[in-house]
Amino acid sequence: MAIGIESLFTSALGLSAPWRVENVNLDMARRRIDFDLTCDAKRLACPVCGLLDQGIHDRQKRQWRHLDFFQYEAWLHAEVPRVACSDCGKTTQAQVPWAREGSGFTALFEALALSLCRELPVRQAAALLRCTDKQLWRRIEHYVDE
Repeated sequence: MAIGIESLFTSALGLSAPWRVENVNLDMARRRIDFDLTCDAKRLACPVCGLLDQGIHDRQKRQWRHLDFFQYEAWLHAEVPRVACSDCGKTTQAQVPWAREGSGFTALFEALALSLCRELPVRQAAALLRCTDKQLWRRIEHYVDE
């Protein structure tokens, strides 16, 4: 039984319905792998009031830096549904299971980054992760405030 690369990475990323990997693009020259994710749901619960079976208003393109796969920098891309609620009247972006809202990093990447920042100077951790120290300081400030 053969398993498709998209199914393999859907499992590797820990995704479950309605989310799945739709496409994988490996760029060996840039040492980067991009995952296009899709949400197959036609209706979702309202993120604000929780009312079930609400229509999807539209979808907005977002991206997140993820942990490296092997030696390749990994990025997740998805058109995230915005739910139009018939009860509370709000149109709100659905939460994705792999990242907190507004982060730009997956939760796993943030966890690794914060662990490194406990042990290393932030600039050194940023160099290892191939991101800016300012990005790491924003995450540190967020979790300290929380």
